[in-house]
Amino acid sequence: MNHSPYIKEVADIKTAVLMIHGILGTPRHFDFILPHIPADYSIYNILLSGHGKGVMDFAHSSMEKWTQQVSDLMNKLSIKYENIIIVAHSMGTLFAIDEAIKHSDKVRFIFLLNTPLKIRLRFQMVKNALKVTFTNIDESDIQAVATKNACSIKTSKNIFIYLLWIPRYMELFRKISYTRKKISLLSTQSFAFHSINDEMVSIKACDYLQKSKNIKLYILNDSSHYYYSKNNLDDIIEVLKNNF
Repeated sequence: MNHSPYIKEVADIKTAVLMIHGILGTPRHFDFILPHIPADYSIYNILLSGHGKGVMDFAHSSMEKWTQQVSDLMNKLSIKYENIIIVAHSMGTLFAIDEAIKHSDKVRFIFLLNTPLKIRLRFQMVKNALKVTFTNIDESDIQAVATKNACSIKTSKNIFIYLLWIPRYMELFRKISYTRKKISLLSTQSFAFHSINDEMVSIKACDYLQKSKNIKLYILNDSSHYYYSKNNLDDIIEVLKNNF
């Protein structure tokens, strides 16, 4: 699967959509959204540093690099466009919230999928990760397939090399704590979706989301962190299209 960024710049346009994937993630996570973005909007579906490559590339990246990458792009977009819409998944939602607070005069709304403000790893997440790394996945195993498709890192069967990822996840936990403290400052219109069957994000994350009166929360009853049922995909698209 090609995990390259997708950039479409439209001349003399006032609105841009910035898309930010999660940790280990890929711009391809937003493939289901791209066809529904108005043709006259610019699109910046980015690939974060260290992603789309190998295990060591990810290990040598950092939260600092990701934060700077998003911040630098947002600063450029805020000069070029009157309106910015941010669509983000998982860790990407933490950057979306931060940038919406910093650029409240430019960000029209943010669209948050599975915001990890409270982590609770279920066994299914560990099971799917092991399948992605060590086995050939049966196409009927929809959650494992979705997990595989959502990962842009070329896996290694040397399990010990993944210990080098620990600093990246420690940085993620610190970013989560930081975002929890700032979310009440969010004044931008926001739409957040939480999957009941999320293998990584606890339902208690919704308690933090509701600290901002500007976040409208939607519950996806048939979806998980990476997998969305057909009905839930339709629900997500409908909300997005109604606000473009």
